[in-house]
Amino acid sequence: MQNIFFFHQSSFIKRCLTFVTLITAFSALNGCVSTQNEDPYTYTPSTSPYQDVIDAQQRAEEQSKLLLVVLGAQWCHDSTGLAQRFATKEMDLILRAHYETVFVDVGTLEDRRNITERFDYPIYYATPTVMVVEPKTSALLNRTSMDIWGRADSISLSEYIQYFSRFPAMTTAQKAPFINWQATDEEEIYNKEQALRLQSAYDKLGPMLAQDLQGNTPEGLNELWKETKGFRTELQKTLIKRAELSLDSENGNGVNTTPALRHYNPFSWEHN
Repeated sequence: MQNIFFFHQSSFIKRCLTFVTLITAFSALNGCVSTQNEDPYTYTPSTSPYQDVIDAQQRAEEQSKLLLVVLGAQWCHDSTGLAQRFATKEMDLILRAHYETVFVDVGTLEDRRNITERFDYPIYYATPTVMVVEPKTSALLNRTSMDIWGRADSISLSEYIQYFSRFPAMTTAQKAPFINWQATDEEEIYNKEQALRLQSAYDKLGPMLAQDLQGNTPEGLNELWKETKGFRTELQKTLIKRAELSLDSENGNGVNTTPALRHYNPFSWEHN
C-alpha cells in the first residue's frame, strides 16, 4: 500500500515537472515568436517621438551603423509604399545590416520640427521624409536627394536597393562635405521663417485631414491641400538646389546659379 502510494506520488511529480517544463519552453518560444513578428516598418503613434530618434541615434553609433529616420503616416500612400519595400527580403537585409531604422508617425501633419532640426533640416516637406544620418556628427548624408521620397511608392525595388546600399559604402572623404556643410545665416533665418509658415498650413490642414480619414471630407480640403503642396514642393526644391551647389565646388564654373530665396504670397486663408 505504501509502495503504491510512493509510486503514484512519484509519477504525479514527474508529470508536474514535465508540465512545468513544457510551459517554460512554450513561454520562451512565444517570446521568440513575438520578437520576430515585430514590424519595424510601421508608423506607430508614440508619446515621445523625439526621444525615440535620440535613442535610435545612440544605438546606431554604438553599433557603427547609419541612422535612418523616416517620417510618415499610415494614411499616406507613399509612406506605406516605402514601408512595403523596406519589408522585402532584399531591403530588410540591407537595413538590418547597415542601419538603425526608426519610423516616426507624423499623425495628421503634426509638428516634428524638433526632429528634422536635429539634423539641420527645417521641416518635413513631404510624407515620407527619409533622412540618412551619420550618427556621431548628426550629418545628413542624403541632403541633396531627399525630395525623391515624396513619390516613394512609384520607385522600383532595384532603385531602393541601389540607393540604400550607397551610403554604407561612402568613404570618410565622401562624407566630409556633408559633415562640414552649414547653411548661411541668411538661409537659416529664411528656412525657419518658411518652415513656420508651412507648419501653420499643416496645423490648418490637420483637423480637416482627420475628418476626411473618418469619412467626412470637409469643404475646402482639396483646395488647401493643393495650395500647401505647391508651397512645400517649391521650398524643398530650392533648399536642395542650394545644398547641391554649395556641396559641389566645381559646379557652374564660377557662374552664380544659386536659386534666390523666394518670398511667397500669403496663403488664401491669411487674407481673411
